[in-house]
Amino acid sequence: MNRLPETVAHKFIELFTVMNNAADDLKMAGADALLLGDFAQVGNITDACRQLQMLEMDIKAIVNNSDAKYTARSTEKPRFYKKDGNRTRKQGSLLRVTLAGKVIEEATIKETFVKTLRVFGLDRVAKLNKTVTSVPLLARTPVNGYQNQRRCDGWYITTHVNMYTAKNVLEEIGRQLNMPVKVEFFER
Repeated sequence: MNRLPETVAHKFIELFTVMNNAADDLKMAGADALLLGDFAQVGNITDACRQLQMLEMDIKAIVNNSDAKYTARSTEKPRFYKKDGNRTRKQGSLLRVTLAGKVIEEATIKETFVKTLRVFGLDRVAKLNKTVTSVPLLARTPVNGYQNQRRCDGWYITTHVNMYTAKNVLEEIGRQLNMPVKVEFFER
């Protein structure tokens, strides 16, 4: 705590003093409960004391960690990078899927992915229990907090896929459903 501002360091010292006093009071109450034979109370007090000690250890770990980060940051020289004016972001690729003689090609990878799943049959694909980024590929209800799902024909389809994930998932579904599928990428 040498690197913290003096007032903050004093407040942490006061906090640790109060926590130690509270732990001492709990230990005394536990000894009294033990003498009275109230073992349930002894267990509760022991748990509270242990939680207080864990809290103290966590706070000390956070303070030491922030102290280490502060020290590391103060010794590094600031680096400033000039943005490369010649660098441009390349437009994304398009996905083309050939499934059972039908060519599926939409404006985005996501749209092509969803349309291909519909051609496979959403009910058939759902039985495979696939997941994408630890989220079910198809679900009847939306996954809480997950925004990359599209509602389609009573299903919520996880659309958080890049071109490689889309290719792998579609080819794997094609193999499992015994449907020949060809997935290609090309530049716009």
